[in-house]
Amino acid sequence: MPDAPLELLERVEEIASKYAVVTDRENRVPDEALGELVGAGAFNAAGLGPLGIVQVVRSISRHSPGMAHVVLVHSTSVFASGLGSVDGIVAFSMTEPGGGSDVLGNLKTTARERDGSAVIRGEKLFTSNAPYARYFLVLAKGPEGPTLYLAERDESIQVEPLDLLGLRGTGSSRVVYNDTPARRVGEPGRGLREALNGINMGRLGYAAIALGIIDASLEEIVRHASSKIVFGKRLIDYQGLRWRIAELAMEREALEALVYSTARAAEAEGRVDPLKAAVAKNLGASAAQKAAWTATQALGGRGLQRWSRMERLSRDARVLDIGEGSREVLLDFIASRIVKALQGGSG
Repeated sequence: MPDAPLELLERVEEIASKYAVVTDRENRVPDEALGELVGAGAFNAAGLGPLGIVQVVRSISRHSPGMAHVVLVHSTSVFASGLGSVDGIVAFSMTEPGGGSDVLGNLKTTARERDGSAVIRGEKLFTSNAPYARYFLVLAKGPEGPTLYLAERDESIQVEPLDLLGLRGTGSSRVVYNDTPARRVGEPGRGLREALNGINMGRLGYAAIALGIIDASLEEIVRHASSKIVFGKRLIDYQGLRWRIAELAMEREALEALVYSTARAAEAEGRVDPLKAAVAKNLGASAAQKAAWTATQALGGRGLQRWSRMERLSRDARVLDIGEGSREVLLDFIASRIVKALQGGSG
């Protein structure tokens, strides 16, 4: 599948720049912004494919990772469930009040099935896109075990938005399902495996958010340091800063190569490699945090101003270590895969 069209990437970045501050301040993507993103084709997940998704997410993240997250969650929900195109934004409802890392151990939401339909009852936390969604993709205990269901918004769904430090505007919410009508969209008993396919796409998307933050950080460093005079010469001409720029650029090149090659492989295989997604997410979080704080340091007091671009992106970069699987959980997963492979090779 070809790369996302350049005009699409330019358009979504323009929209993100226009609405980034109000999204962060109000912790909600304005309806006008969502309308413009829909009109631009940002939510056309089925048509974009994994590579197009990460490119669109990266472009939006240069200004508003929270807004990019809305597109990402919709896209991963469609990717995980095989819905194809849908006439509305999709929210992904998976995490329970007991925690998100041990999905099976904490899964309490239930689905009663009858005559091809289902009724869902339970509570979910950190359901992204909930205030904007027409549809809710829900992981629940069905008759044969964890299964994915699709519910359409109605009065039986209660949404309570959460006020988070970073990635503001994602619509992360507490959602209660009070005997909500739904239909099964996944294979009975295989909901966790299907959800993990979406989560792996989400982890790759988090790495794309990291790329956007690095892009923006380098842009801010060069723009500010090229005009600031310190002790008689431009800040950009000091070797210490130039070496930091070089390090960030090298890390960006390596991360981009990993993310894009993994996305291309996913288009051919229909699934995202879980090991590469985990590696990309952790590498991306580290690189984005380093880039954001380097830019904040280079900007000095300007980088600390509330609601400024780098102040927002510094908060957002920190969240990348937590969402879609914490750094420590992914490190354990990566280590287990590597150890297993090496033990098998030596045996």
